[in-house]
Amino acid sequence: MSILIIIVVALVLLGLALYAVQRSPIPSPVNWLLQLVLIVIAIWFIGTRAGFF
Repeated sequence: MSILIIIVVALVLLGLALYAVQRSPIPSPVNWLLQLVLIVIAIWFIGTRAGFF
């Protein structure tokens, strides 16, 4: 049950971070790269907490 809560919190924080990056005045290619990095970090975080990595 606690892993489910961690996953939900991580996904909510990821959504807020992606929204903030999308709204910031950063050029489009850099914006795309930042979003990609955030998604990879979230996948890595969830994977390590779940014991996949």
